[in-house]
Amino acid sequence: MKQFATLVIASTTILFGVTIPFVQAQAQTPTYRLIERDMAANNRIQVQITPGRATPISFTQTDEAIAYILVADPSRLVYTTDTDLKSGRATTIFLRPIQPLKFPGATTTVITNLLVQTVDKTGQKRLYNFDIVPVRRNTGYVGIQIANAIVVPLQGSKLRIANAPEDVAVPLQGSKLAASPIGFGTARRRRTASENSAIAGQQTLLIDKNRRARVDDIETGLRIAINRGYTNKSDPVVPKVQQILSLLRNSKVTIPEAATSVGVPVEVISELGRIALNDRLLRLGQQR
Repeated sequence: MKQFATLVIASTTILFGVTIPFVQAQAQTPTYRLIERDMAANNRIQVQITPGRATPISFTQTDEAIAYILVADPSRLVYTTDTDLKSGRATTIFLRPIQPLKFPGATTTVITNLLVQTVDKTGQKRLYNFDIVPVRRNTGYVGIQIANAIVVPLQGSKLRIANAPEDVAVPLQGSKLAASPIGFGTARRRRTASENSAIAGQQTLLIDKNRRARVDDIETGLRIAINRGYTNKSDPVVPKVQQILSLLRNSKVTIPEAATSVGVPVEVISELGRIALNDRLLRLGQQR
């Protein structure tokens, strides 16, 4: 239960702007943490660095260029970029831990933060805040990739990455729910008919302002969580999630209602859906 509890904490902290979870394509093969741009800009992102290894933070999947970088405590960390910042074309930062240095009058901390300001093709600036966490063991990923807003395919539509947040729409039963540049709270209040008047087996759950998870996504997320060691089959929460899946496929209840009836926080179900959606996007990106 301890491992899965960590998963719940990671999901819940998104609501308070602390951190967000990461994605792996396979448990055996370290890969990139894929994080949506809007979520990354509104949350502190934790980046683990390992002695003797470089860890990249990449904006190549967006139209942003890196304009400014600040390390709060430079005594333990150095960085380079793929090209000079003055060129206006830098898109990747490479972080490397170093032996601690002493700077007269400077304060130090084990976990420092890295501030990155970017500018996109329209001139819009964004400020990202990364918490840099030194670890001794190899991390489960090779670096961070910031991606544009994501659209999740429903009912056979094709997955695409939108060029801008205002281009994002989630197709639901032939209609389109346009995502506007509004806060998460407003987006959550705009429930569609398919979520409020549930059809057995076709319920969806709003994951963030642009994405919805289906019942199959939740099941896939549970399988991935088990395979990657986030939890194990003997964890008491696993049969509860399976019970929720059974309820959803055989009853006209919404996903939050099913989760509440079984006693599982809806944040857990939301996180399982997020894992599946991120994994699908990452696999599609690797096929291109």
